[in-house]
Amino acid sequence: MRNLERIIAGVCAVILVIVVAQAVIPGKYVSQPPPPPPPQADCIGTPITVDQPYLGAALDPWTCQVQCNDDQPRYILYSNGMATQCETPPGCLDYGEDHGITCKPPVAQSTK
Repeated sequence: MRNLERIIAGVCAVILVIVVAQAVIPGKYVSQPPPPPPPQADCIGTPITVDQPYLGAALDPWTCQVQCNDDQPRYILYSNGMATQCETPPGCLDYGEDHGITCKPPVAQSTK
């Protein structure tokens, strides 16, 4: 019975050390998403404005889906001024967002 108590105390001590270490280690050591790539080409079409910033990763929902119905080219304009191109019609996938490829929105659109 004495060994069981020592094992339980050891496990509790390890858990306590882990919790304290997580509280003490600065947040700068936590991995951050990589910055988005610089814009590569001019955006084509009409903007689809979203309230989320672009951070270099795919977002939900499927934003370019509206392009499926009318075959008009569009790009996604994010709240931080970044933009990604939708797939070329007749496709309607969030191609730029899914592949981490940005485009240059027109100056008038990016300052809104």
